[in-house]
Amino acid sequence: MVGSINVDLYQRLGGGKATFSGKPLSIVPIKGMTLPSASFVGMPAVKVERDGAGMACEPGNEEAFVLSMDGPFTQKTGGKGANAAAAAGQTYACEFVGNFGATSAAENKALLADLKKYGNVDVTRCTTLPGAPTGTAYILLFDDNDNAIVLIGGANQQWPDAEALRTGAEGAALRAAIAECVCVMLQREVPDYVNVLTAQLAHAAGKPVFMDVGGTDAPLDPALMAYISVIAPNESELTFVSGVSTTVDGKVDGAALRKAVAALKAQFAKRGNSTVEVLVTLGGMGSCHFDGAWSAADAAAHETHVGCFALGTPNKKALDTCGAGDCFRGSYVGARYGEGKSVLASMTWAAAAGSLAVEVEGAMPSMPPRDKIEERVARSIGSACFPFPF
Repeated sequence: MVGSINVDLYQRLGGGKATFSGKPLSIVPIKGMTLPSASFVGMPAVKVERDGAGMACEPGNEEAFVLSMDGPFTQKTGGKGANAAAAAGQTYACEFVGNFGATSAAENKALLADLKKYGNVDVTRCTTLPGAPTGTAYILLFDDNDNAIVLIGGANQQWPDAEALRTGAEGAALRAAIAECVCVMLQREVPDYVNVLTAQLAHAAGKPVFMDVGGTDAPLDPALMAYISVIAPNESELTFVSGVSTTVDGKVDGAALRKAVAALKAQFAKRGNSTVEVLVTLGGMGSCHFDGAWSAADAAAHETHVGCFALGTPNKKALDTCGAGDCFRGSYVGARYGEGKSVLASMTWAAAAGSLAVEVEGAMPSMPPRDKIEERVARSIGSACFPFPF
C-alpha cells in the first residue's frame, strides 16, 4: 500500500452540527463523504451557512479553519492507506509505504503500535519528515452512526518529486517495495503525481494496480487510467468519477449503476485501458464486480454480485462505518492477489470482514482478525448473508 496514515479525531455530533470557535455549522451536506479541508470549506451548502453565521474563511486558510473545530475528540488511528494495509495484513500480508511527520512524535508511537497490532503491517520503508505533522482526519459521527470525514494532509501531502521517486535515492524504498509485492494498492489522500508514478512503475513491473478513489472529490487524473487494473469506488464516488448518477429517486438503482460503470469504462478505454475491472461497494446493499470484458450489451456474463452479512450487534445495526470501505478493499486485495482466491470468494471474504468492521468503533481498531473473518464466512450458507438487491 502506498498512501496515507492519519491521526483520527472522533466526535459524535448533536443534530448533525459541529462547532467552530463556538459557532455551530451543519455537516449534513458531506455525510458519507471524505474531503480535504479546502473541498469541505468550499462546498456551496457549507459555504452559505458558514458565511451566514459570520464564519468567513480566506483562501489558503482552510486547514486553520478546520483546526478551529471545537472538541472534545477521541483519538484513534486511521488514514485510507493505513486502514487498507491493516486489513490486507490480517488476510495475507502488507507493507505500508507512506510518510509520518516528526512534529507528531507522540502520536506516531500510537500509530506505529496500531499498525503492528491490527495488521502486522511492515513499515520499515516509511519516511519521517522533519518539521511536518502527521496527517489528521476529523471523523464526525451522526446519530445513525454514518460519518463525514474532513482531512488535513500534513506529511501525507509531502513527497519527493516524480523524477526523484522514479530514479533517485529518495524513491529507492518505493521501487523496492513495488518489485517485491503481489499487488499495489493506491488511494487519493496523497498527491496525484505520487499515484501516477507508482502506477507506472507497478505496470512496468507487471504488478496489478488496485485503486481506491476515495479521499478527495477531485476528478480522477487521466494519467492514471492506463495503468489501473481495478478501480474500486463506492456508489457516490462512482457518480463523481463517471459523471453519471447511480441513483433514482434518491436510491441506488441497478440500471443507473450499470450506466455509470459503462461511462467510466469508456473513459478508461479512451486512455488505452479497455480491460479495467470495476468493483463497486454499496454499503448495506453489498458489492458488485464488473470484469474486464464487461459491457452494457453483455452484462450478466461478466458481473459478480455479493450481498452483505447480518451484523452481530445487539440491534443488528452498524456501530461505526468509518473504515469499513477500506477494510473491504484491503481484505479483497489480500484474498484475491495474496491468496489467489476467485473474484467471488474474495468479495465474500471482504464482505465478511467489512461487516465485522462496522461492529467496532474506530477505523484501524475495527480491522478484524483472520479467525473472525473465517467464522463469519462460514455463516454465508443460509440466511446470515443477504442477497444482492438487483
